[in-house]
Amino acid sequence: MTTLSGGRLLRIAAAAGAVGALGLIEHRRLGPWTHAAYRLGYAATTGMIVADAARRDQPLLDPVRDGIVTGGVTLGMMGAFERVDAAIIEGMRGAGVRRARPMLAALGAVATVALYGMSSVEGQSHRWGSIDEIFDEPELADLPGEARALVAALLEPPDDGPVLPGARTLRDQLATARSVDPGYLSSDVQVVVEQPERLAVPRNQTWPVTGEFTRAGIRFLVRLQISDGMLSLLSVTVPDGERRVQQALEHLASPGFVLPSPDELTLRVESDRPD
Repeated sequence: MTTLSGGRLLRIAAAAGAVGALGLIEHRRLGPWTHAAYRLGYAATTGMIVADAARRDQPLLDPVRDGIVTGGVTLGMMGAFERVDAAIIEGMRGAGVRRARPMLAALGAVATVALYGMSSVEGQSHRWGSIDEIFDEPELADLPGEARALVAALLEPPDDGPVLPGARTLRDQLATARSVDPGYLSSDVQVVVEQPERLAVPRNQTWPVTGEFTRAGIRFLVRLQISDGMLSLLSVTVPDGERRVQQALEHLASPGFVLPSPDELTLRVESDRPD
């Protein structure tokens, strides 16, 4: 039997807590700076866990280098990881799990403890093969017409005021944009732009035009995320101040939910004036 020292137990608890805390974060709601910090924190945590959990006599390189390599690989794969994470969350919600995010975070913490509990790294190549399968290139499909119409509406030049930075570039990207097929109904549409000719600046932002619409007396917002200078995510969210949050989330997760048409939207452009 292997006896764990007090220091080892403390590191296991800290690692599980860190993974659980990161799992509670809804990365799709983060701004550009907090999103970058989230990705760095996730990569650093993963690297430290691999370095600490590696057996001294059987590392791939050595424990420290294993951790650095793993952290770098994790950082490079964060976009794919976030798509998988979002798909899992939406799938759980679609299955009726009301606290999907806390449940997934708890599973991540348990998995971290299990990693430390492995007595050897035999079969490590098989485990890495499974991870490769998870991070395969997503299956792409034509961008749904209703989603394309909403993105176009959010990017439409304003009737008055200056043209927003990056709008023309993003409209050009929309012509060839595709979407990730999650394999189930979702209120969010992951947009993919392959080999764009130009990138929008700022490259990471929430588009400053928001569409508001009402269903069953509940207000919803349509938001557009820009990542790495490209169209990234069209999402339907519940605005702050909406009191029927639970009913709103259930409506978004219901099989009968459909995206609104542009005619249903009230477009609002961010400004420096307080509401």
